[in-house]
This record gives sequence, structure tokens and C-alpha cells, in this order.
Amino acid sequence: MDEKYKAGKKVARLGIVTNILLLAAKLVVGYMSRSQAMIADGYNSVGDVFASAVTYAGSSYASKPRDEDHAWGHGKAEYIASMIIGFAMMAMAVYTIISSVHSLFEGAALTFSYWLVSAAVLTLCVKACLYVYTTKVNSQYNSILIRANAQDHRNDMFVATGTLAAVLLSLTGAYWVDGAVGIGISCWIVYTGFGIMKDASKVLMDSNASVDMLRKYEDEIEMIDGVDHIDSVVAMPVGATYILIAKVSVDRNLSVMEGHAISKRIEQLLLEKQQEIEDVIVHINPDLPHQEE
Repeated sequence: MDEKYKAGKKVARLGIVTNILLLAAKLVVGYMSRSQAMIADGYNSVGDVFASAVTYAGSSYASKPRDEDHAWGHGKAEYIASMIIGFAMMAMAVYTIISSVHSLFEGAALTFSYWLVSAAVLTLCVKACLYVYTTKVNSQYNSILIRANAQDHRNDMFVATGTLAAVLLSLTGAYWVDGAVGIGISCWIVYTGFGIMKDASKVLMDSNASVDMLRKYEDEIEMIDGVDHIDSVVAMPVGATYILIAKVSVDRNLSVMEGHAISKRIEQLLLEKQQEIEDVIVHINPDLPHQEE
């Protein structure tokens, strides 16, 4: 987990530096050429800088060890940070939608320049490199914050492509494309921001693990000698890990010590084989007809 949070902070630092440079370049070029698509892309970079800063803060706080007030650690800070990133993306998109709609209906014409083309191509190349790198890091650590950054870089590649298309089509006199692309960019940002918030909310609202994951845990438990049957299995998220709560029935004639030994074997097996499990709580029931507790 420490390596995961270090990786998150490294990804965040790289994002902050590159996005600040891209932000400055795109806004200067966008306002000089009156390109709403480039301006929208520039303000998207404002959100990117903010997202990278929140990623750094979230990874730093989530890496803190458990204490008296946080018995399961601070892992959910990742998901709180992701919620902030998603909300900020959506708020920034509202501004760019209003600006682009105004440009579309007013018929404002952008001034073509090779600076516009260069800024769009530069953004596309830089973001492609960042996307490949961040995706590779996320494949190692499966972090929602790193994944959110990867999605942001991927979206920026589409944004840069759309901006480049708007700039080139302006040569044909199709100036309306610029405003339309600005609106499309903004809508895509809203969609992505909502998706990030949705994923984070599942953990913050203590949603259970997927059916496939629960089935995997049940299969492991059923392999333990002495387990008669499984009454229920729940996996409660605590950041990127889970607290597994299993209720199992065993032979009613077993002693307390024998029942405890079975529960200990379940705990040890799951902690050894499933890296995403932080802790296991096992409740032993006698194999009698009873209602699920």
C-alpha cells in the first residue's frame, strides 16, 4: 500500500508540472486566436492542475497509518479526493459550455494560426505519453485516484483532437465548428466527472463487493475443513481494501475452541490469498435451522 501511495504522488507531481505548462500555452493561444475550443481546452487544464494537486493531497493523507480515530486507516481519503476531482471537472465544464454556446450563437470567428495547430498537437502528444504512463502505473496498483488521472489524460487526447479539427475546419469558413467542439468538449468533461463521482460514491456509501468477488471468497471459505455451509459473506470497502465479514455454520457439537480454530483458518487463508482484504471477521453459527443474523 505504501508503494501504491508513493506512485500516486509521483503521478500527481508529473501531472501538476505538465498541466501548468499546457495551461499557460493553451490559454494564451486560445485568447489570441479567439478559439473557444482552445479556451475550453485551456480551462480543462485548470481542472487538470487542480485534479493532480488533489491527487497528491489524497494520496498523502490516505497513506497515513491507522490510529485511534481511524481503526481501518485513512484509505477512504482517496475516494473523497476523487469526489472532489469529479465535482471540480463538472463545475469547470459548466463555464466552458456557457462560453461555447455564446460563441456559437454570436458567430464569433477564430483567427487561424499555426500556433493553434502547434498547441493542439503538443497537447495531444504530451497527453498520450501521460496516459500510457499513468495507465501502466494503475495496472500495478489499481488506485481510483491514479485511474481518474489516466481517464483525465485520455479525455484530454480526445479534447485536443477535437480542437485540432475545429482549427483546421476554420480554414473552410466553418467557424461554427469551433463553438460546437467547445460544447462537445464540455459535455465530455461532465460525463467523465460524473463517472468518477459515481465510482467514488460506491465506496463512500459502503457498497458491497461485486457478485463475482463474493463468489470467489465463498469458494475459498467452502474449502476449509469443518465448514458445514456459508450463511452470508459481506465485503465492506475501506479505501482500496475490504473488511470481510463471514457468517458460517459448523457442526453443532464442536467445542468453542474447535469452532474458533475453524474461524482462524478462514481468516488466515483469505488474508494470505486475497491481497485486497484488509481484515476478516468470522461469526460461527451451529448447523441448526436459524434465521440469518
